[in-house]
Amino acid sequence: MSIDNLMVTLNRLPPLRVDTGTDWVTLFGFLVTVIAVVTAAWYNSYTFKVNAHAYRKQSKSEFLARSRLEWIALFREHVSAFLAQGEGVYEAAKAMRIEGTLSGLVVNDAVCPKPREFADQLAKARLHLAQIELLVSPNSSESPALVEAMNEYLAAAVQHEEISAKGQVLVNMTQRVLAREWSKVKEMSDF
Repeated sequence: MSIDNLMVTLNRLPPLRVDTGTDWVTLFGFLVTVIAVVTAAWYNSYTFKVNAHAYRKQSKSEFLARSRLEWIALFREHVSAFLAQGEGVYEAAKAMRIEGTLSGLVVNDAVCPKPREFADQLAKARLHLAQIELLVSPNSSESPALVEAMNEYLAAAVQHEEISAKGQVLVNMTQRVLAREWSKVKEMSDF
């Protein structure tokens, strides 16, 4: 087959006119959608900022409350360990029959078989006393009185004097400090 008899004719196409007018419904729907998206984005960013501030404040108060609770537990542990070590010092002093004061210690070697035990007990008690001094606030009105009462308790134990009344004074002072701290923790948890 050959393509000899092929005739191509091109006719002009008539111009197409589409005149539908303005579709106001579609245009209005598009504008409403844009306004809704912009408003929602602004509202989300605003609530995020407000919530972030509230969460930051809550997080800070929770951290402080948790820190105070840890401080309370640590303080309670060191005070109880100090009181127990005071009893150990008292018993070691009783066994050694110490004469004199803490600074000028005179020990009778024949009666005192365990001076090392006494020194260990006293060193541990001093350690707990130092840890408590570091835990209490120097600005608190109760702190100097508590440290002074602890020194008196330890001096009485070293001199083999009655320590139960001094120990009870320490317990009462400690309970006041702990009650104050607990009230601060409760105020923080009200957020």
